[in-house]
Amino acid sequence: MDLQQKLERSRSNERIDFSKYQSAGKDDPLVKIETSEKILVEPCWTLEDDWEGQRYRDYIAEHPEYNAVYVRSELATRLQNAADALEGNYQLVIRAGHRPKKKKKRILIDCANDYKKDHPGTSDEEALEHARTFVSDPDIKLPPHVCGAAVDVDVLDTETGKLLDFGSKLNDDTEKSFLYYPDLTQEQKDNRLMLVMAMLEAGLASCKPEWWHFSYGDQIWAWFYGKEQSLYSPVDV
Repeated sequence: MDLQQKLERSRSNERIDFSKYQSAGKDDPLVKIETSEKILVEPCWTLEDDWEGQRYRDYIAEHPEYNAVYVRSELATRLQNAADALEGNYQLVIRAGHRPKKKKKRILIDCANDYKKDHPGTSDEEALEHARTFVSDPDIKLPPHVCGAAVDVDVLDTETGKLLDFGSKLNDDTEKSFLYYPDLTQEQKDNRLMLVMAMLEAGLASCKPEWWHFSYGDQIWAWFYGKEQSLYSPVDV
């Protein structure tokens, strides 16, 4: 699959039957991502205004040893390749990687509850379906982050010291977060395309509802690249 084919795949509206892509049980270890010349580790829990970061902070308060970003070793290698492919003054910012299942379930529930507050009259099931657009339900899927198979990223321009403008913040649960949301400036569209091209070239899969989310070895990746199985199972720490 060449880059153009990957880009076309990233625009697909096909509904994924996740039951088709069960884990092969590959045992790549979780590794800690370190800051380097082309990678900046700045987790979402260090950002005061990040919705998901607060859920991490609560978990870390109970599990102080879990204060780093971890991913499967093969994903870490491919992230470095993607970072190296960015323009010289751009640095890939790592916001999140592996998530414990307990925290994942809380994010799903909180997302649904917040949606109900903002949309009075919404049923519990409607709110849950909305939340599932942005948060994988561990009861029906093998969640990419819980498998250590996904990352959430940003991009920093080291010359200006500013993050690139992607048209929405990370963890925005509106249509603005969709990778190909049409109502963006040309600069925002170009920034999203630059990022997705670097990640696809490194063999990762994109996620249509979230411009910042990329994965390797999960069920989305298996569908994206036409594999018969995903690679990884959930891993807890």
